[in-house]
Amino acid sequence: MDEQTLKYMGERVDKAREIKEKIKDLNHLIDYSADRDKISILDGVGNGPTIDPKKFKALASRARVAILEQVVEEIKRLEQELAEI
Repeated sequence: MDEQTLKYMGERVDKAREIKEKIKDLNHLIDYSADRDKISILDGVGNGPTIDPKKFKALASRARVAILEQVVEEIKRLEQELAEI
């Protein structure tokens, strides 16, 4: 096997590992969200908007469902990308 082939294979392995880690993180987010109902979108230092379910129960519930649906869709997309490697 030549050096170029090894480099190509190594890049594919690295990409596959990166995708698997993202899928793992997203599955953790789903598991972690199971018993929570407060929705926050935070920046890198913990600041951002929050939908408080005490004030906006229906809105928080819909927002949680919408976010989790998008997480599931992203997992499916990543799994497809992984299958194509």
